[in-house]
Amino acid sequence: MKKLLLVVVALMMLPLSAQEFKEDVHYEVIAEQGTAKPEIKEFFSFYCIHCYRFEPIAAAMKEAYPQAFEKSHIVSHPTLELMARGFAAAKLFKKEEEISQAFYERIHAQKQQITTEEQLQAIFHVNGISKDKFEKAMKHPLVEKQVNDMDRDMRAYNVNATPTFIVNGKYRMKTDGFRDSKDFMADFVKAAGYLLEKQ
Repeated sequence: MKKLLLVVVALMMLPLSAQEFKEDVHYEVIAEQGTAKPEIKEFFSFYCIHCYRFEPIAAAMKEAYPQAFEKSHIVSHPTLELMARGFAAAKLFKKEEEISQAFYERIHAQKQQITTEEQLQAIFHVNGISKDKFEKAMKHPLVEKQVNDMDRDMRAYNVNATPTFIVNGKYRMKTDGFRDSKDFMADFVKAAGYLLEKQ
């Protein structure tokens, strides 16, 4: 019985057939060559209300494809770069989820801007990170590299809206194509899985 349950769960996780996901409807091809290894990148901004609402979908993506899924904050403005740096620092402390939620809630629920490092630091403090550790993290080489990588990828994929999901560096998912879906989250996550396997 246990084996049967595992098989059923595995089948539920399989992506839908190729016929159900159509090019230029559910996704578009943006490059001839894909990445060396499977990856799903969500380009997002803490200031984007749609990204805030997409958080359950991003969480489902991460759960379904933990080795492939990665979030990348856009870096197209000094305030957005500050948020990207804060996001990278949160990852350094392995507090990405708690601090990300705090960022979103301050901006969208409390209607308060985050425009200074001091405001960021206050959020880290509430989450158990001292001022000294925070300041060191914000200048850490790994954080600097992540911010540079986010900026590079944003430009390489010509990201001009958020959230944007790029799979294998080759496919951009089209949310409009899932408009008539009876279960948007399930279908969107399965489509990402289909594209991960697609050459």
